[in-house]
Amino acid sequence: MRPRGMSSFLVIWSGQFLSQVGTLMTSLALIFWAYDLTGRATELALMAFFVLGPRVLFGPLAGAMIDRWKRKTVLLVCDTVAGLISGLVLILLISGNLQIWHLYVLTFLTGLFSAFQEPAFLASATMMVLPRQYGRTGGLTSLLTHASAILAPAIAGVLLPLIGLRGILLVDIGTFGFAAFTLMLVRIPEPKPSDTSSSRSVRQLFSDVGEGFRYLVEQRSLLLVLLLFASTNFFGSAYSTLYRAMVLARTGGSEAAVVTVQLLIGIGGTVGAMFVSFFGSPKRKVYAILIGYAVGAFFRALFGVDFGLPTIAAIGLITTACMAYAGACSNALWQAKVPPPMQGRVLATRLALAGAISLVTRLIAGPLADHVFEPAMVPGRSLADAFGWLAGTGPGAGMGVYITLSCTAGMLVLLWGLTRRSIREIDTLVPDHVTIF
Repeated sequence: MRPRGMSSFLVIWSGQFLSQVGTLMTSLALIFWAYDLTGRATELALMAFFVLGPRVLFGPLAGAMIDRWKRKTVLLVCDTVAGLISGLVLILLISGNLQIWHLYVLTFLTGLFSAFQEPAFLASATMMVLPRQYGRTGGLTSLLTHASAILAPAIAGVLLPLIGLRGILLVDIGTFGFAAFTLMLVRIPEPKPSDTSSSRSVRQLFSDVGEGFRYLVEQRSLLLVLLLFASTNFFGSAYSTLYRAMVLARTGGSEAAVVTVQLLIGIGGTVGAMFVSFFGSPKRKVYAILIGYAVGAFFRALFGVDFGLPTIAAIGLITTACMAYAGACSNALWQAKVPPPMQGRVLATRLALAGAISLVTRLIAGPLADHVFEPAMVPGRSLADAFGWLAGTGPGAGMGVYITLSCTAGMLVLLWGLTRRSIREIDTLVPDHVTIF
């Protein structure tokens, strides 16, 4: 007998978790490979850009397709293709032909299928569990990201010296196979299709994309929340794009330092996500979201200060704990408010709009760090006199100043959101949908 309800969700969650561990191990190993080759932040930032870009460009279209197709099939295809991409990287590496531009192309393809996978997974969770369990599934979805961030650097730190990048890629391919296997073990219920989503014409497909936007426009409070978080992504993405390069620069290229920081960040995210997984989200979710993100942005700003590696790692832990808690509550909010037949479209549109602005940051963060902030923080230069007391001087100091200024701005935007009634009272202004299994 196949598992049902929360049990079936946990089965596919375990597969997605293991594949996420493999993906992060590969990502970390490729970051080290790229930094050893170039010694610059720009290439690392461009890899982040090419992962997010397809989600922004194709996210709404992917969402419309998710609402038409079986969500289990979407997840199976995404895991299969991700395994093939890792296999292609392995072939290029073994043949001695792997180059930086190959990583841009392959990370673009990875981002393209992530545009399908992430909203399909969350929309599937909505149909697999009861509404009162949305907080738990939201926490577990957030835990999937953050707990894997504990295991991935720890395992990579042990395996990289032993099996190298080739071995890491082989492990990654195996984890995708396990994820596909778990999907075959469970049944994912499908929502009753709407009249439009049952049509297969290309014209209707693009009309469905428009429905996702129209829904958000009609639900003004949801749209304002989305735009608020999209704008804060513009500032917060400086941290997520540059923190590894900053740690490498400040520690003379120490891979162990990056692994340590990323391990503590993963622990923080796991703590925040597990809290929601065990206790659910609060009734007034929007307060938890806004305050959690604002506190997280405050500690992200401190990450750029020249405190030394142990303190920076601890700050990373606190930062991600707050962000993971707020993110899990945000997932629960959207699951509760958006009708299941439209969740593919709306959730994908949400991811695309939220990522669109941060995409700009990911494109400019590397060049700004390498050519503006880093040179300006050399002793005797303009910014060094103004911010040297805060971020120090020399390698990594410019990235630290950039992170501190950007995240402070993001925190102020979130606090402003608390002053807007249409945002802070969204829990009552937008009614919950009624789920019918």
